[in-house]
Amino acid sequence: MKKILWSMVLVAVLAAGTGASGQDAAAFDAKYNAVLSKLQSMGHGYYSDKEWAQIDQEVQGLVSDALRHYDGNAYVKAVVIKAMVLSDMRRRHAEAVQELAAARKKVAKMEGVDASKLFVKEAEVQAEAGNAAAVAEVIAAYKASKYYDPKPYAWSGGTKPGDPLVMARPNATGGDSLPLTIMEKALVRAKSAPGISFPDAALTDIAGRTFSLSDLRGKVVLVDFFARGWKIWEENLPQVVDLWTRYHPSGFEVVSICLEPNATGLEAHGLPWSVVAGAPDLTRPLGIFGETTSYLLDGNGMVIARDLRGQDLSFAVRRALGK
Repeated sequence: MKKILWSMVLVAVLAAGTGASGQDAAAFDAKYNAVLSKLQSMGHGYYSDKEWAQIDQEVQGLVSDALRHYDGNAYVKAVVIKAMVLSDMRRRHAEAVQELAAARKKVAKMEGVDASKLFVKEAEVQAEAGNAAAVAEVIAAYKASKYYDPKPYAWSGGTKPGDPLVMARPNATGGDSLPLTIMEKALVRAKSAPGISFPDAALTDIAGRTFSLSDLRGKVVLVDFFARGWKIWEENLPQVVDLWTRYHPSGFEVVSICLEPNATGLEAHGLPWSVVAGAPDLTRPLGIFGETTSYLLDGNGMVIARDLRGQDLSFAVRRALGK
C-alpha cells in the first residue's frame, strides 16, 4: 500500500478556503480536518471491509455536504480526498480518475471555483498508474483551461522530516505555476512507474565502494530513498533488514539512498547493504523532491512496484525470487 504523506502535503499546499460562510464553513472544515487526520493516522496496513466502508462513508459525507451548500471549492477539496483514498490507499486508479473527471465537469458550471487541485490529483493518479501519456493530456487540458494562471514563484524546503515543501523555481518565467510544476513532476514519476526500466546510475556508498545499479542485474533490488526521522521508513526498516537477511543469499539486494542534505553519521545504523549519501543522477530524473520512496526492481532492472511496505513488500520480494 502506498504511503499517503506526500499526497497530504500536496493537499495542504494547494488547499483553498471554502466558499460557504459562517457555521456551514466551520462545520465542513471540522469534518474535513477530522477525516484528513484519520487518513494520516492510518498509514500502512490491512483494513477490514467494515473499516473501508466507514472511511468511504465519511469521505462521501464531505462530498455531499459540499454539494448540499453548493460550495464548489469545498467540493473540490472533498473530491481530492476521495480520489486519494481510492488511488493512494486502495490502488483503484481508474475509479479515482472517473471521480476527478466528473468533478471537473460539475465545477466548470460554478462561478468562483478553482479546479486546479482536480487536475493536479488526476495527474498524480495517472502517474501512479504509469500512464505518462494521460498525465501529458491532463497537463494540456489544464493549460487550456480557465484555471491556468501562470506566474513566477520559487521553491525551498522539503528536504527533511517536518520541513514543508515550499515551491520556488529560480529564474522562473512568466509561464510557471505551482499546479503545473506539480503535474510536471507527476509526468516524470509516471516514467518510472511499474513496468518501466529504472534509470542506471554510478553510485559510491559511505564505505567508499563504487558500483552501478546495472551491476546488480540478475538480482531483485530494493532501491530505498530515505531520510532519518521519517516514521514510515523507520517503522519499515526492521522488516527490510529481515528480508535482506533471509533472501540475500537467494539474490535479494537493497540499496539505500539518503535524501538529507547532511548525511553524516549514516554508518551508525549498521545497515548490511550499500548506503549512499545522495544520488542526484537518480533523484533528478525520477522527480524525487525530499520525500521518502522506494522502488522494487526485477532482475532486468524493471520496476516491479513502488512504495511497498509490510507484507506487501514481503510478498512481492518472495514472488520476484520465485519463492
